[in-house]
Amino acid sequence: MKKLVVVLFTLVVVIFFQAQAGAAQTAPPAKIGVVDLQKFQKNSKTFQKTGAEVKKKFDDLQKKLDQERDSLAKLQEDFRKQSMMLSLDAQEDKRRELEKKQRQYKYLYDESNQEMKDIENEAMKKIMQELEKIVAKIGEKEGYSLILERRTLGLIYYNVAIDITDRVTEAYDKSKQ
Repeated sequence: MKKLVVVLFTLVVVIFFQAQAGAAQTAPPAKIGVVDLQKFQKNSKTFQKTGAEVKKKFDDLQKKLDQERDSLAKLQEDFRKQSMMLSLDAQEDKRRELEKKQRQYKYLYDESNQEMKDIENEAMKKIMQELEKIVAKIGEKEGYSLILERRTLGLIYYNVAIDITDRVTEAYDKSKQ
């Protein structure tokens, strides 16, 4: 009886592995695509438009910073010119006022830099989320098993025939019209 159980078990295992081997042979070949984000950024009209909007915000912030810097420079120049004519108390008051203005400028400068970074990060985050959805749709629609970004760690070489950047760029621009 034990021999019969062992033979049956062995037979089931052999049949199971043969079925697995047959299923692996009939599986479709893996389809892989590559997207070059730098090329996307360069060619996408919508990305360019978003970049121009971000640049305009940067320019507005820079204009405010420049006005503050000019105001501070003028105050420093006035202090330098008047310092000889002012009493010691008046000089000290002007020096404190100048130092206060310098701290305000430094704070405004740091705040503006952080705001610029936040604006840029928010814009890129939004674009990347939208792009991820488009790449997923293309991958699902066209039967891709894997889609990588060109600069993915470990990706050393790929054939340009699997580059789908142009299709992704076109689909992204089309989705924003």
